[in-house]
Amino acid sequence: MAAISSIQSAKSEFTVSRSQVGGNSWTFTPVTSAARQWAVEATDFGVPDGKGSYSVLDTFAPQELQRLHDEEFGVRFVTDHGQDSILEAALCIWEAMLEARRVSPVEREARKADPAEGAEWQAQLDQHWEQVGTVQMRRYAADLAPEFLHVYDGLGGSDTLEELNLVPYDWEFIPAVLAHVEWESYGPSMNIQGVIAAMRDLHSPAPALAPMTAPAL
Repeated sequence: MAAISSIQSAKSEFTVSRSQVGGNSWTFTPVTSAARQWAVEATDFGVPDGKGSYSVLDTFAPQELQRLHDEEFGVRFVTDHGQDSILEAALCIWEAMLEARRVSPVEREARKADPAEGAEWQAQLDQHWEQVGTVQMRRYAADLAPEFLHVYDGLGGSDTLEELNLVPYDWEFIPAVLAHVEWESYGPSMNIQGVIAAMRDLHSPAPALAPMTAPAL
C-alpha cells in the first residue's frame, strides 16, 4: 500500500508546483471558491498570472506554505523529480529506518516502556516493523520517497537545508523527516504541509541577541 499523505487525502484547496523552467519559482493555484477568494483578498500573495494561479519566488515559497498552513488550507503538492532523485531518497530512507532499528533487544523493550527524549517515533517504527516485517517496511521506504521530496522542496531545497542545519541530506534531513512519519495500521502517513511547518519551527536558527550596552551614568 502506498504511503498516505493525510493533508492530501483530507482536502486540497491549493495545488502547489515548482517551476520546471529555471526552477526559481513556484506556482500556487487555488482550486476552491474559498481559496480563490482568500488569494484575491490576501496581502502580497504572489504574482497573479491572469489564469487563476500565482507565481511565488523560491525565497518566499516556504513563507507562503506556512501562511496556507496557518489558514488551515489543504495543499496538494505537484513536483516532478526524476527517478534518480526518488531512488536516492528511498535508499536514504531505508538506511535511516535500519539505523533507527539497530538497537539491542533490551533497548527496544525500554523504548516501548518509556519512549522518551524524542524516541517515540522510533518506538512506533519498531512496533509496526514487528507487525509487518522487513520486506513490507522496505516497500514503505520506496513509497515514502516522493513524500520526503515534497518536504525537501517545501523547505526550499539544498540552500535552506544548510540554514536549518539539516545537512548532510542523508544523515540529518532524512532522519528528521522520518521522525514525523505516523505509523498507522495501514502503513505510514505524513501530513506534508504540517511537517514542513514543524521542521521550520524546530530547526530554524534562533535570532541573534542584540549586544548588551552599559547603562548611561
